[in-house]
Amino acid sequence: HMRELVGENKGYELTLRMTQRLLRVHFRNLKSAVIGPDVSHRRTVVKGLLDEPLVKQAIIEEAERENITQDKARDRALSYGNEIASDYTYSVIRFMEVVLSWFWNKIYDGIKVSHIEGVQEVAPGHEVIYVPCHRSHIDYLLLSYLLFRNGLTPPHIAAGINLNMPVVGSLLRRGGAFFMRRTFKGNPLYTAVFTEYLHTLFIKGFPVEYFVEGGR
Repeated sequence: HMRELVGENKGYELTLRMTQRLLRVHFRNLKSAVIGPDVSHRRTVVKGLLDEPLVKQAIIEEAERENITQDKARDRALSYGNEIASDYTYSVIRFMEVVLSWFWNKIYDGIKVSHIEGVQEVAPGHEVIYVPCHRSHIDYLLLSYLLFRNGLTPPHIAAGINLNMPVVGSLLRRGGAFFMRRTFKGNPLYTAVFTEYLHTLFIKGFPVEYFVEGGR
């Protein structure tokens, strides 16, 4: 692109401005691929879900269906949002990288990586969805580790609510996990909050990982 720009002979000033714009876009995409898009504080994200039309309508319908006030239905939606949302924290990602580096070399014979270049090429400027195999809990740890080690943003990971246990759940949540119930049946308010949370992740450009072999 740079060579094409220079070759168009648009004059020094115009070429300079266009080059600056091109470089800004390039480095913004590169930053997004490596450290992830900007994300608000978790509390802000969760509260923001309640202002989306889909969730606002679900709150009204929940209040009518359950014969409760809209404030109580809104509190219920807020509780669902807090149950679902990740708390992505760079310091935890970095800590897990150190621990897992030791683990792979202690328990296994290291890691061999193939074809990571294809992901590195497509990640800048795109929302990537990872759909790996799920034979054990090692799978999502390994994928996030490899992406981080190769300069890519670890994904937000769809995890079963059964993993939201004391200590473990908090660590997973800070490592990018968001939690989902085994079934959404009979709970349209929860469904609306979860749907809007996923939509928020995609709109913000975060990579997401889920397992088609899971029970959800």
